Amino acid sequence: MISRPDFAACLSLLVGLLLFSTTTVTQSQPTGQRTSPDEPAIAITPYRTPPAGSRYLVFISDLHFGVGRRPDGSWDPTEDFRWPKALDGFLQEVSRRGRDQVDLVIVGDFLELWQPPASIPCKGTSADLGCTLDEMEALSRLVVAAHSDSLSILRAFAERGENRLHVVPGNHDATLRYERVWRPLGEVLNVTSGRINLVESGIWTSPDERIVAEHGHQIGMDVNRYEQWPHIVRREGGVEYVIRPWGELFVQRLFNEQEETYPVIDNLSPESAGARYRAADRGFWGSAKDIARFIFFNLWETSPKQRAAFLGPDAIDKREWSTTVARTLGADLFLKALPPDDELSNQIKAGGGNAETVKAELAAMAKSISSLPDEAILHLCDLVADQGKPLCADPELGQSGQYLFLAKAQILSRHFRARQLQFRAMRVFIYSHTHQYETPWSVALNDLVSITVANTGAFQRLIDEEGFLRVIGGTPPQEGLRTLRLEQLPPCYTAVIVADANSNPEAYAWHMPEDGIGALVTAENGRCR
Repeated sequence: MISRPDFAACLSLLVGLLLFSTTTVTQSQPTGQRTSPDEPAIAITPYRTPPAGSRYLVFISDLHFGVGRRPDGSWDPTEDFRWPKALDGFLQEVSRRGRDQVDLVIVGDFLELWQPPASIPCKGTSADLGCTLDEMEALSRLVVAAHSDSLSILRAFAERGENRLHVVPGNHDATLRYERVWRPLGEVLNVTSGRINLVESGIWTSPDERIVAEHGHQIGMDVNRYEQWPHIVRREGGVEYVIRPWGELFVQRLFNEQEETYPVIDNLSPESAGARYRAADRGFWGSAKDIARFIFFNLWETSPKQRAAFLGPDAIDKREWSTTVARTLGADLFLKALPPDDELSNQIKAGGGNAETVKAELAAMAKSISSLPDEAILHLCDLVADQGKPLCADPELGQSGQYLFLAKAQILSRHFRARQLQFRAMRVFIYSHTHQYETPWSVALNDLVSITVANTGAFQRLIDEEGFLRVIGGTPPQEGLRTLRLEQLPPCYTAVIVADANSNPEAYAWHMPEDGIGALVTAENGRCR
């Protein structure tokens, strides 16, 4: 189902989920608060901390509850979550294992609020400003109504024993932090029970701050990041608009418009795979700048084959690549980092007017430190070397037989050091966003401190490229993208579980057909691939 990178998963994103709330809110009713006169009312929840004792910690993400079914009863093509029985089976199982003392943390993208229907136009005022807050409230109500069955299941779970449900906003449902958008969801989940915790800051920790978690869209150069996170609303002309990152525009231009023709285009892992096959089928889309940015996004999501993992703090800043040499490669820095048979790369290499314009955009990106800082250049160099072409080596320094692939470790190490200024006891970091689970691994910050990292993957049906090609057999990939249906994907949904506050995280998959029996299996189980 979901691919496991050799070192970790996609390098673009990472951030952690906060497992336990350290604050007990005493209000009997949820109310809103403003952080500034221009900020819309922020949602707060009357959360009650459970009694002291061992807790079973479960992290899931990226359910992407969307607009549900059409009036004729068929699924809207943008709806990815169609599996209430699998969700119920999973929650029954983890509640049993945790003896009804479970913290379920949804680490972002619980709701799909980036795919509005035609009835909610979200025209905005510019590329940077999208839906109004009124439109987001209307979309929230529509999504909540479409998933009343699954939300009732989550409510029943939270009200069982001493279970608790924590909701961490991601990029697709960032506006849940605002009271008016949160209200429809909070009402259905029965927020007045005190068992629902909205983590409006986007960062959640265990009470001892050993475990930190967040969605991951704010890491590094992610195309989905918000510059002023978590403040994502701007008022213009008396109207509150939601700031729109380029990644949202990309989702709306490509995935939203294409799912009618390509039902699983955003269920391939990584998501960039579906976009590449679509390009092979129907050619370029959007502007040359959009295509160039997508190619970088595609590569930024790709993990190199790490030949020197877990090198420790002394190696974190070591370089084997010359960024000066790399920047002179121009478009080749990107195109040679892609596999030789990559369809989009081959279209660009073939030349022509549009292709030459894309190459020029890529070359400009390579030269610009503001567009691509050194850490991004080093990552591209790693990927080029994966293809057997160590083009970033400086000939004057000689050819080293060993290359150190450290771009991701550098990014994580920097992020963790910043997080430790807030949470000094942090030793476990859990994130999501990439839709690719990670077998837990370690990043050394210094001689004494290492952080264990895990990615939840996604609690929805996905398939990696290898699995996709296997399922469609000899059918051309672009044809397979048109004919494969969501219901034909492996019935697996990944999660990270921490058995108690002192344990390390483990990656699992819940395998359960909607008409069958469920089982919690290892994330790499053959039934899920």
